[in-house]
Amino acid sequence: MHPTTTLADRTFPYRTPVMLGLMTLGILLLIHDSLTHQGWISAARWSYGLFAAYLLYASATRDVVIGRLLAFALVAGLAELVADAYLVSFTKTLLYPRPEPMLWDSPLYMPVSWAVVLTQIGYLGWLLLRWMPASRAGLLLVPVSGLLIPLYENWAIRAGWWNYQGAPELWGVPYYIYLAEALLMLPVPWLLVRALGQGGRWLLLAGLLEGLVMLLACIVAFTLVG
Repeated sequence: MHPTTTLADRTFPYRTPVMLGLMTLGILLLIHDSLTHQGWISAARWSYGLFAAYLLYASATRDVVIGRLLAFALVAGLAELVADAYLVSFTKTLLYPRPEPMLWDSPLYMPVSWAVVLTQIGYLGWLLLRWMPASRAGLLLVPVSGLLIPLYENWAIRAGWWNYQGAPELWGVPYYIYLAEALLMLPVPWLLVRALGQGGRWLLLAGLLEGLVMLLACIVAFTLVG
């Protein structure tokens, strides 16, 4: 058990209900968007709206743990632009609708969208640290992220946020995406122990390292099953 988790729970008793509640809200909104097919505008609204809600909670309660988690996730989301460029320009399997505001090969909202997802699943990893070391928590996150994030992908495809082509797939999501998004969460608990516990330069370093893991996970997964 990481010592900061129990102390933080006593200091912020509403943290977990708020975090899990926002995660549930995000899933419900994503399902709604998959049914209404509003395209990238709903993607931007989902990303910026949920990130703002997490930030509002962290600011209102002065919850340092959630503030640091958001910072880590946003840095990782920005670093993920390299992985996105690999999928768009190198593998040519990931397609975004045009025109929409872009940042390199990604939609402008994409770093914030990844920040939301990493905040949600990263918090689950943080909770696991109460009962087990980071290595075991990372292993448990592998099947969680390997199933949950592709569900997000499927709903996003149905909502018209993006699409895939030229890769073997299941329910519209390529096999390599299932594998990549399972692997990319493996080091997150270990990184969070340092980033959330120490802050400072560890926030930047941990976020950049996670971005590198995301790129490597995509390369390995595409090479194996793409």
